[in-house]
Amino acid sequence: MWKLNFLHDIATSIFWPLTLGSSEAKAVVFLVLMGSLLFLNYLLSSGIFTSKFTIEDISLSRKYLKYTVILILFTYTVAILIEVWLRLQFGVSLFTVFVSMNPDVSTTSIIHTHVFKSVLGYSVTTTLGAVIPSNIHTGDSLFRFVSPLAYIILFILPLVYITSLIAIDNRRELYKLIIAFAASLSLIGMVDGGMFSNPAMIGFAGLIGMYFIKKPFSPQHLIKPTIIVLIILLVGLSLEIGGSNPDHHEITIIHQTQPVDTSGYDVSSIETKDNRTVMDIKSSVNDRKTLVQLFSTFKGKADGFFTTWNFYSYF
Repeated sequence: MWKLNFLHDIATSIFWPLTLGSSEAKAVVFLVLMGSLLFLNYLLSSGIFTSKFTIEDISLSRKYLKYTVILILFTYTVAILIEVWLRLQFGVSLFTVFVSMNPDVSTTSIIHTHVFKSVLGYSVTTTLGAVIPSNIHTGDSLFRFVSPLAYIILFILPLVYITSLIAIDNRRELYKLIIAFAASLSLIGMVDGGMFSNPAMIGFAGLIGMYFIKKPFSPQHLIKPTIIVLIILLVGLSLEIGGSNPDHHEITIIHQTQPVDTSGYDVSSIETKDNRTVMDIKSSVNDRKTLVQLFSTFKGKADGFFTTWNFYSYF
């Protein structure tokens, strides 16, 4: 197997723009989802193992594609609502990144949510335990902070898979390929990233585009889906820019158990109230580097923290 290790890097490089993840696990999941949708469609329509199942009416396939789109949008919306609920519980700004520290570091925000990933990760690790490779990040440290409502992902994921499978039937081979591709990305986006993530946006664009396409094809069919996708993109960008705090990072530490060394930060103020410590710092580096530094600072000394973000720090 070591001779095939180089394929991991190749697969990750190819699929990173789609799945937005450094782990080869996302690429593998994507390929498994897409391949299984196409393969199952072939088995069902050919009647190899069961009586032949084929949707004769294209309008029924289109109806199930609509169900798929609605379920995906519903899932994205619920994830955002859970993110809002989490911040209201701790009385912090909605425009913050939450970082859970124990046992591993996991992050989540309205812009890039991992609330469903934490529930799925916890469920999988509880069931499979040591079978999961250590390099695969399950996000289960977020689990105890997430609303029980997040459990719906365990029901919606298989439901979206089934509606996507039915939506593929009775279509041209190219259209089958596009729907399987888009549905697979959407399923990944539902769990990891949410509405404004790369896989979610690309997958949703593909599905809604296929929904509006009719026979005979006309480029005008793509006007409505393009507008819808652009609106979602603009909403996400507006939240990221509008929610930025370019002046400083306001960090709210929860359940701090040990003193924290702040000598490496430009601290403006520190205030302790209601079992929380609120610290304002200024940083001249981008948010990614700031977060990595904060991970090291609070590891083993707090259950987690919220921090504001600065979109402009990346330029």
